[in-house]
Amino acid sequence: MPQDIIPPGVPVKDRTLGRDQETGGHDKPKRFRLSVGVVLGLVFSIVLVLICGGIITYMTSASRNVAGRLLLQQASANLSRYETVLTGFFDQQTALLQSLSISIGSDASQSRFTEIAKLFPSGSTVRVLAGRNESQPGQVEWNQFVLDPETNTAVMSATVGLVSGQRLSVQFPQSVFADLTSKMDQGDELGAFLLMGRDQVVSFASEQPNGFNAQAAQPLARLADYPSSPISSLWTKSDDAHPIRGGVKGRVFPHQERMYAMIYDEVESGPAKGWTYGALYQAHIFGATLDRSQIILFVAVGGLLVGAVISFTLGRIIGRPLDDLAQAAVNMQNLEFDKVQPLQGSHLIELDQVNRAFNSASGALHAFSKYVPKQLVRQLVDDGLTGTEHIETREMTIVFTDLAGFTGKASHLTAEETAGFLGKYFETVSEQVVAESGTIDKFLGDGVMAFWGAPSYQPDHAAQAIASVRALAEAIEAHPDGDMRVRIGVHTGEVVVGNIGSSDRLNYTVIGDAVNVAARLQEYGKSVDPSARTIILASADTLAQLNEPNTFEHIGSTELRGREEPVDIFRVA
Repeated sequence: MPQDIIPPGVPVKDRTLGRDQETGGHDKPKRFRLSVGVVLGLVFSIVLVLICGGIITYMTSASRNVAGRLLLQQASANLSRYETVLTGFFDQQTALLQSLSISIGSDASQSRFTEIAKLFPSGSTVRVLAGRNESQPGQVEWNQFVLDPETNTAVMSATVGLVSGQRLSVQFPQSVFADLTSKMDQGDELGAFLLMGRDQVVSFASEQPNGFNAQAAQPLARLADYPSSPISSLWTKSDDAHPIRGGVKGRVFPHQERMYAMIYDEVESGPAKGWTYGALYQAHIFGATLDRSQIILFVAVGGLLVGAVISFTLGRIIGRPLDDLAQAAVNMQNLEFDKVQPLQGSHLIELDQVNRAFNSASGALHAFSKYVPKQLVRQLVDDGLTGTEHIETREMTIVFTDLAGFTGKASHLTAEETAGFLGKYFETVSEQVVAESGTIDKFLGDGVMAFWGAPSYQPDHAAQAIASVRALAEAIEAHPDGDMRVRIGVHTGEVVVGNIGSSDRLNYTVIGDAVNVAARLQEYGKSVDPSARTIILASADTLAQLNEPNTFEHIGSTELRGREEPVDIFRVA
């Protein structure tokens, strides 16, 4: 990239930041300025008084019973949903059994039921019962929970008569009903529950009874078997307990110095007749506090909408300069310093100070950006790879270039001519590297080191590198300066890549044997064709990754300086 030669005698201030040019001559503070805090405080105070006044007025005149009715309606809806889940399970299983009794026909072999068992919930067992069936084929009978001696858990069974006269039996373990209560939960509850009667627990959330051992006479745990859970106090009488009114069955009750609420209902028909289903809640959900908060919510929404419109209008007027600052900050964040416009001064003290500081920082960063590759910095920031911990080993392709004979040529040039010649060369190399998504690691005197494969993953890094150096060779051949001769080395291999350096200065670079091989290939080009205007040597490791016929000239297998094993070398151009 061309470098500006700063003439001697120019002040350091003007050479580095160009403050007068960068800030647009807006260093003088405004005579009349107000604090942003004072202005915003007055505006927001007026808005909040209007909003809160409306809320308080509405609160004093609104009915507190509205939220209570809404909450009870929600409780009724929850109970209806619980009932739908429970009855839906039994209806589905009954229909499935009836369908199987017809489809099985007379083929009632036990082996066939291995596949049939997959139709039922996980853990269910399907058996063919011995003996004749007295009921009609397709008639399903549900039985209460019994103890399964094989698993020592409670199971509920259903039987259906077959055309063959046998009976098909399906046993549903207690875990199936635990899944039902999980489906009942919506997140507001402490847990849904299923009781057989009012004391035997079929399932309660994910809790297990404490020390309960299922027996044939008592396969299900009782409420008392959950001493640490509020479910153990569902029906316990207490002076602090009271029913929930409003058409919903439920009660509020104490347990271990805390208050809980539960809603419930009974199943009046079907296989689960006599069961009780419901859910537990924290008592405050049904309290007066929530009643009032519901009203506050509705009123606050309306008030905040009005306040938002007012605040937005005032904020747009006051914050318009902040929009300019934000846009300039975005351009700076994207390292697009050419798009950063000098910010105007402001009557607001803090904003004026920020704008002036931003203009100075923008000028400094603009100057500093010429010393670092913006594309690499942008990629590292976007990928979050700015720390020293982001160091890894990757397969990458490394490229070294060198200006042949430049040392002798530079001895006959002035400083300005040397910088101009190198600037043209570096500009040409940079354009071709960036065009193929490569990264320039560093400028090494009259040489350039670049790599492909990081920081972003590039599966075709070898092909991209070869395409880049080919384009570079064409650009050098077409360059009007006939004295510009370039040697290039390309190698692919595993390297260590990342932010390497000290705690206060890092360099995103690559190190490893593959880097040395690429450098040696560039040096080796001098002995292959010293008079060539461009010569590109690549290793077999690089060319092996190209998806194209190998049409390159094979130079041979050579032991490069610093390498014990020979490297297979090809000439690309």
